[in-house]
Amino acid sequence: MMRGQLDRLLAVMTLPRLSLGIVPRRAAMRIWPGNSFSMFDAKLVLVETYSAEFSVTQPREIALYARAFDLLKASAVYGRAARALIRSALDDLG
Repeated sequence: MMRGQLDRLLAVMTLPRLSLGIVPRRAAMRIWPGNSFSMFDAKLVLVETYSAEFSVTQPREIALYARAFDLLKASAVYGRAARALIRSALDDLG
């Protein structure tokens, strides 16, 4: 299953409107990744914890998540470097 997911990532990376970044295991982290969150627009962020999911709609809180996302993006690699990480993971799977 993992192999199929990694192959799919390689395929969708060629889409012109997609920017796929991967935070390498040894990347210098500018922020601790913390809880998972999804930003849909400037009006809604969904945050996932172990026990619940909640919606953030306050503009000042959304701005905090936007800043966290920018810091995570700064630790990520894109393009050839991201493809190399995916290919390395595929090689590790055998």
